[in-house]
Amino acid sequence: MCRPRQDGWVTRAADPLPTGVVTFLLTDIEGSTQAWQAAPGEMTARVSRHYDILEAGIAAHGGTRPQEQGEGDSVVAVFVDAASALAAAVDTQLALRRDLPDLPVRMALHTGEAMLRDENNYVGLTIIRCARIRSCGHGGQILLSDDTVAEIADGLPNGVGVVDLGRYGLRGLEGRERIWQVTHTALPTTFPPLKAGTSAAGNLPTPISSFVGRRLDLAAVSQSLTTNRLITFTGEAGIGKSRLAHAAADAAANSMPGGVWWVGLADVSDDDVPVVASAVLRACALSGADADPVDVIADHFRSVAESLLIIDGHERAPVATASLVERLLARCPDARVLATGREPLRIPGEVVLSVAAMTVPDEDFDGGLADLDEFDATRLFLERGADHDLVTADSDASDIARLCRGLRGVPLAIELAAARTGTTSIPELATSLGDVTADSASVAMTLTSSIAWTYQFLDPQAQAALRRLAAFRGEFEIDAATAVVAGDGLDEAATAGAISTLLQQNLLAFDDDAERISIAPAIRTFARERLADSADLAGVTVRHGAWFAAVAERFAEAGSAMPQSLLAPDLADVLAALDASMQSSDSTVAYRILIALGAQWRNLGQFDVGDRAATWLCARTPSDGEERWAAAVARHCANHAGDRDCPIHAYADEALAIAEIVGDATSVEFIERGEPVEAPATG
Repeated sequence: MCRPRQDGWVTRAADPLPTGVVTFLLTDIEGSTQAWQAAPGEMTARVSRHYDILEAGIAAHGGTRPQEQGEGDSVVAVFVDAASALAAAVDTQLALRRDLPDLPVRMALHTGEAMLRDENNYVGLTIIRCARIRSCGHGGQILLSDDTVAEIADGLPNGVGVVDLGRYGLRGLEGRERIWQVTHTALPTTFPPLKAGTSAAGNLPTPISSFVGRRLDLAAVSQSLTTNRLITFTGEAGIGKSRLAHAAADAAANSMPGGVWWVGLADVSDDDVPVVASAVLRACALSGADADPVDVIADHFRSVAESLLIIDGHERAPVATASLVERLLARCPDARVLATGREPLRIPGEVVLSVAAMTVPDEDFDGGLADLDEFDATRLFLERGADHDLVTADSDASDIARLCRGLRGVPLAIELAAARTGTTSIPELATSLGDVTADSASVAMTLTSSIAWTYQFLDPQAQAALRRLAAFRGEFEIDAATAVVAGDGLDEAATAGAISTLLQQNLLAFDDDAERISIAPAIRTFARERLADSADLAGVTVRHGAWFAAVAERFAEAGSAMPQSLLAPDLADVLAALDASMQSSDSTVAYRILIALGAQWRNLGQFDVGDRAATWLCARTPSDGEERWAAAVARHCANHAGDRDCPIHAYADEALAIAEIVGDATSVEFIERGEPVEAPATG
């Protein structure tokens, strides 16, 4: 709230303002508008005293004040020495805490090149960046930019420390700023998260391999993202939409300080807005308790700087995705969306870019290896082949051209073929793969044929491993893969060898940073079809369920020590295990997961799962096992505490009685309090 300045509150600099590299100290009162409206008379006296403290502290450490510019309750000071600026901030914050403990003043320091508008005022990015950092903070908090910390180096005042809070996007500014918090024994150290978007660059996954070709496509989408808020890539499966979207997002990351967020919908099975919204919540590590999930998403993207949301594979839920995106863009002016799917979303403002196959040499190509570099498909084949120690000569050029032409320039098919070069000569490869794909009338058929061709050359153990790994819904750890694959004729040693083979053949990809394995959607679909028709299915379902029930229990046992974001990579598989168990005759896994997570569905953004699980529980009876039934009901009563119409509450008394008899104090408290408690899961 902008209040008129009164005599005695502000003094203007008598000396010229410093130039060159300086450190700005900016302060303001958090929530002052409401305080002025509630008690204007009281605020007048408190704010006057607040200015006296700041003026004294700034002057004592050699700071200078530029002319006031009508910035409400803010204070601007400038120092030629960063250590002096920090000392002034700490001393004044201590004095404010002592004399005005209920006045929440936040502070920020940033060091950089000063730019004068005139002899009395500053302009430019340095003071703007300092103001943006200040707006991230909370009352009582002192924030420092990375430049200020570097300037101070080892010159921190006695008793003062700094804590790295991470890198954040600042509204209207490119890139990300590492922000530090000042610590002192007499100042509070715990504050809510900064009001500045999420740390780092969002959740954009690290690319497994280099991006090859499509330079014109990438340039076109990069340009389009600067002027359009919704872009959709369309094209058939395997054509490279996801890889192009990833490259475009990576190129745009520095101009999206609010983060670049990747949401994959490959495993979404219901075309409902809550289901798609839950996928977005998981990807962005958001939770919203009882709130509408779309509201939670919109509130987040409205509160952060410019951001980009990539929704990959929207054909799994086209209607729901279109509805969510339309609502999000209407409410979040700084958000942009890049979607991929077989068809457009068909909502206002959408720019549709059709992704075609990679360029291939024509049938009369007679050039050498150097000439293959002109075509995206052959360049991709050569680069991926080099990963498998491919050695080529000019005499191979025509066969490589024939092979990539037969594969219709489909990137995934080309990568699978390149992986075979370690064991098959290029002429043999071109001939055998040409026989397989000769009758493929479409890109999709070409891709399926090339996957089948690769699969048929695998040994039986590797084939079984690929089928079984199709049970995973998301990326997975090596230990999880071993636990699910091993069994039914495969021991752990054979499993390790089979997984290694699949990685070598590019049927799996390993992310070194996340230490997780992934399967391309087209390969997963192929393998899942074979799993469904195999004798492996029953055993795989049991092992998959047991592993992810244990994951849910470990998460619950950690309580508040484990952030929800750490469950996010496994949540899709946890939910798949839950669904499979609820639909089977053996409900053991379902109860384990419901007891572990039943009180947290809303916090995890899984509103629909909470409703579905409550409905399932209402159809069960204590005959399932009294203690576990009561524990699951108790947690779902807590999850639905704000929804008294939910039928689960009809079972609360019976569950309470059972919990009291068996001595399950945690379940008793869930039912009696009607809300989650910090306690380990039981059952």
